[in-house]
This record gives sequence, structure tokens and C-alpha cells, in this order.
Amino acid sequence: MAELRTPSDTTSSDMTSSNTVGTTCGAAHSEPASITVVRRDPAPLRWLVAWRRSGRAEGRRREFHPIRAVVLIAAAALLAVQLPGAAIFLGMLVGLIVVHEAAHYIVARRCGMRPEEFFVGFGPTVWSSRTATGLRYGVKLLPVGGYVKIPGMSPTEVVESSNEPYTYRAATRARRLAVILAGPLSNLALALALFALYALTSPTVDASPLGVVLGSLDLLWDVTVGTLHSLFTLFTGAGDYAASVAGGQAPDQRMLSVVGGAQVTDQLLAGEQWKLLVMAGLFSASVGILNLLPVLPLDGGHAAVVLAESVMARVRRRPSLRLDTRRLQPLALAVVAAFLLLGVTSMWVDVLHPVSLGS
Repeated sequence: MAELRTPSDTTSSDMTSSNTVGTTCGAAHSEPASITVVRRDPAPLRWLVAWRRSGRAEGRRREFHPIRAVVLIAAAALLAVQLPGAAIFLGMLVGLIVVHEAAHYIVARRCGMRPEEFFVGFGPTVWSSRTATGLRYGVKLLPVGGYVKIPGMSPTEVVESSNEPYTYRAATRARRLAVILAGPLSNLALALALFALYALTSPTVDASPLGVVLGSLDLLWDVTVGTLHSLFTLFTGAGDYAASVAGGQAPDQRMLSVVGGAQVTDQLLAGEQWKLLVMAGLFSASVGILNLLPVLPLDGGHAAVVLAESVMARVRRRPSLRLDTRRLQPLALAVVAAFLLLGVTSMWVDVLHPVSLGS
């Protein structure tokens, strides 16, 4: 609301006060009185400014944004009602990634590091809290994964001197390797557990405990070989893949996107719900295998850097040798771009040619 004070709105008491000031201050009464006009911004602009500023709560121990929480809950409820398969599949993926990041966090703490953030989702913060050790954890608006932030992952990252001993780069090579491998290995272990749980609960599987273990290991091996073979085929046949996608055709070798995953989940919900355990295990194994590829910025790339450092330090007899990963940033950007392109084209193919379990 605008507040406007004009001479006609001035009361007699105000005039008396003004005259008194003028008399006391001498020449001040000869200057015209200033008029202050205060106007509020339009509501949409105020909401936009509040939205942008609401996440800036660095000093708060707890942070909660009710509007964002309502938006998140409403979107999740709408998705669950309209597209239950997509909602279940999205929840499955978020759970797998949270397990992955939780493994990084737990091992990092055990190895003497102090992670700074652990969030489910990305984007603006919905809710967060801060522990006594300085860890900020919570939920963000876009439920498409999660992350844990460990200081010192980059050699150029600025860290307070008091926190430097607790960074990733200050740890020994063995501890850095343990932290990096914890995420992918947790996904592989989860895949084995899901395969075994399916075998124990499915009415179509009759196996002894030893048979369940051996069958789960055999299935994990098949998934590993199949995933690596698919990636190799896509890499060597990139031209044919691009031509098929551009022509609106289904490539001979295709990756299952989130759209395809939602389609398969819908089909399983219609009659074979227990097979969702196998599907979750397959995706958990795929997440672990993909992250073990020895290229940055994947976990396998960081592990390869640690192993290369160890070998070079022994050869050069320089125990403190450290590799500068900044030189590998162009390669890391190329890998990210390739995976993004593969993800987008896979979604497009799954939209044009829906995945069917019967085919």
C-alpha cells in the first residue's frame, strides 16, 4: 500500500510541531517540506523476490519453506494419482541414489572427513537442519536424486584452514579410495539383496538359500556384462544410433530411460508387482556399474586418479605426489554432455516407441 503525506492531510498538531521546529532551527522553515511516497511492488514481483531470497539462510540452524513444501507434496500426490508407475519409478531411483550418497557420507565420516551437506533432491531448499558438527541436511524441491558435499574434492577449492585436515584432499590415498568406492559398491550390494529378496518371496521361484545366493550373484554378473556391452555398442555404433533417433526409429541398441522405466513399472503394477524388486535391483546394479567407469566426473574416474597417483608416487619416489585434476576438466565436461545427450535421446525413443515387456 502506498503512503502519501501532503500538506492538506497535515493535522493542526503536526503544523504546530512543524512551526516549533521552524522557529527553533531558524532558516529551516524556509525550505519546502519533503514528501515521501512508498509503494509496494506488485504481488507477483514480491513473490518472486521472496522465492529467491528464501533459500539464503546460511546462518540458520533450521530452515523451512512451507510454500515449497506444499508445492512438493502437491506435485507428488498429483503424480501418484495420475501416473502411479512414474511415481513409483521416480521414488525407486531417488532411493537408490540416496543409498549411494549415504554410503559416501558414512565412509567419509569413518575416514575422518567432515561432509558439509547431504540433501535429497536438487534446487531450492524445502527443509534443512544443521548438526553440531556442521553438516547441513534436508530436502530440496526437485526430487530427482541427491548429493553429499565433501570439502576438498577439488584441489583449488577454498576451505578454511581449521577444516583443511578434514577434507578429502588431506586424506590418505587408501581413505580417499574407500570413500569413492563406497557409493558404487553399496548399489551393487543393494542389487544383490533385492535379487535375493525377490527369490525368497516370489511364488514362481523355488530355491534353497545357497541357490538364492548363487542365483543372485549370477544375475548381477549378467547385468554387469550386459550393461558394459550395451555401452560399448552405443559408443562404437554412435553413427547408426544418431541416424535412427533422427529418423524417429528405434535403435537396435537402446538404453532404458526414466520414461521407459515408468512404462515398465506400469506394466508390472498390472499383474506382477513382486518383479518390481528385480527391476529395482537391475537399476541399482546399473547405477553402480556406470559409476565405476574410469572417467571423471564419475566415481570410477576419481578412483582412477587415486590409483594413478599411487603408481606415479612409487615410480618417482615422491610419496606426497598429487595429480592436478583440473587438466581433466574438458574430458569430464565431454562425459557429462555425452550422458545428457544419451538420456535425452533415450527418453525421446521411449516416447515414440514405448517399452513393452512382451516384446
